[in-house]
Amino acid sequence: MRRTPRISEAEWEVMKVLWKRSPRTANDIVEELTGKTPWKRETIRTLINRLAGKKVLKYEKKGRQYHYSPRVTEAECLRAESDSFFQRF
Repeated sequence: MRRTPRISEAEWEVMKVLWKRSPRTANDIVEELTGKTPWKRETIRTLINRLAGKKVLKYEKKGRQYHYSPRVTEAECLRAESDSFFQRF
């Protein structure tokens, strides 16, 4: 069984957008989060890049755009967070 990386609260917001519907471009994600969060475009793009680096997101380049999709399900992330919580206590 592969280990699901821990993701921050901010990264969760990006993942929720992608769990709802994917694949999506970075611009799609930015557009959806702009009204819901106080983050700037660069902040959201940084979060996307972090998630891709953690191998939680996969991406496919189509033309000049990258299309992002989750590699892990919401249930896998919730299970990893629960396990982490129980290990600490």
